[in-house]
Amino acid sequence: MELPFGDKYVVDTNVLITLINFYPQNNPTFKAIWDEIGVLIKQKNMFSTNVVYEEIMRYLGKDDRLKKWAVAHKKRFFISTNPEIFQFAKDIIKDFPDLPDKKKLQTGEPDADPFLIALAQAKGTTIITQEKDDPNKTKIPD
Repeated sequence: MELPFGDKYVVDTNVLITLINFYPQNNPTFKAIWDEIGVLIKQKNMFSTNVVYEEIMRYLGKDDRLKKWAVAHKKRFFISTNPEIFQFAKDIIKDFPDLPDKKKLQTGEPDADPFLIALAQAKGTTIITQEKDDPNKTKIPD
């Protein structure tokens, strides 16, 4: 499969939520999408950070499809934060101090954004996110 922006992608939590909610795995209409995602994961061309996994596990809603998917793909899809990624994340936060979500920091919730950027930087990948520029907040596109 030829990918349009390169060959490796780091995936944000909001993308996984959208996939599960609007393109459910158990719907035969979307089987091809999930099959391709499976191939990309096996090829190590699509992955995310363990901090995204932590965000997913903290979700308290009634729908647990994403949690089940994340648990099933934990070893192949979610990459642990190593010293290099951690240092990149620290540097990103230093350069963009408004990037971390202040509410999440206050409550101790995981905030994946700096780690997504750090993982993409460490692996030379493209980030897939649904975040958009926001004049009132620092977001991944910034």
